[in-house]
Amino acid sequence: MINYTLKQLYSFEAVVRLGGFTSASKELHITQPAVYMQVQQLQKNIGAKLFNINGKTITATFIGKKIYETAVGAINVVENSKLEIDQSLNPDSGHLQIAVATTANSFVSRLLSRFKKEYPKMTFYIDVTNRHSLLDNLKNNNADLVIMGEPPKNIPLISSAFMKNPLIAIAHPDNGLLTKKKISIKDLNKETLLTREIGSGTRITIERFTGLDFSSDIQINSNEAIVEAVQAGLGIGFVSKHSVSLQLKNNIIKQLDVAPFPIIRQWHIVHHAEAELSPIARRFKQFVIDNTEFDKI
Repeated sequence: MINYTLKQLYSFEAVVRLGGFTSASKELHITQPAVYMQVQQLQKNIGAKLFNINGKTITATFIGKKIYETAVGAINVVENSKLEIDQSLNPDSGHLQIAVATTANSFVSRLLSRFKKEYPKMTFYIDVTNRHSLLDNLKNNNADLVIMGEPPKNIPLISSAFMKNPLIAIAHPDNGLLTKKKISIKDLNKETLLTREIGSGTRITIERFTGLDFSSDIQINSNEAIVEAVQAGLGIGFVSKHSVSLQLKNNIIKQLDVAPFPIIRQWHIVHHAEAELSPIARRFKQFVIDNTEFDKI
């Protein structure tokens, strides 16, 4: 069995890449004899000549090139791991991986923008997705934090509700329902209804609270696409109020005053119960809780 140490690989890689022992010793901050000793020990452990020296020129042999490829791969793994550990342990930097419900993306992006100003060295990845994928993230512990509606009860989780999430019915400003003094669920049933796909949190909530039947209506798997369809006059949509605040303000769409809407849900920030949050993840979780108003609709 061939044995070698990381010190030997670091020394050999530097000698081959830089073309000499002197340059390698300067980069590694060790003496030239120490570099030479590490490389000689590596050759002894391998049992084969690893490079040829012709004057001041050093070239790797066939076996040396193979060992060099191994050294480069091993060093990359070690350096990347060191970087990840350093980022995780440093509360002012680190990498954050978040999975976010599509209906929450608008306000989560604003929160991240503010958080990034406080911690400019941090990096993050946002997976904006549907409820099915959010549940997969939680089951497999693929994300540091998940921002979603009602968390599942069949997965061991730690969940904090941080803001109310009103679900509203929306229509085009020219829709005839807006002229009625009182709108009923029966009135909605006469309209073309635009809703999310089967299994989405929004659809499950609407069906539970209203009894509306979406079997013959239009399913759209994107909150943004529902809003665009409503703007085009295609029908009545059901969305989180947070996701359409700008459109409502500019009167591009209108909120329908129909019971039981708005249906008040809650936004939750969630992670797997067995997951150990990194310092940056803990800080972001607390930042979300501290910088949102639970009672604000």
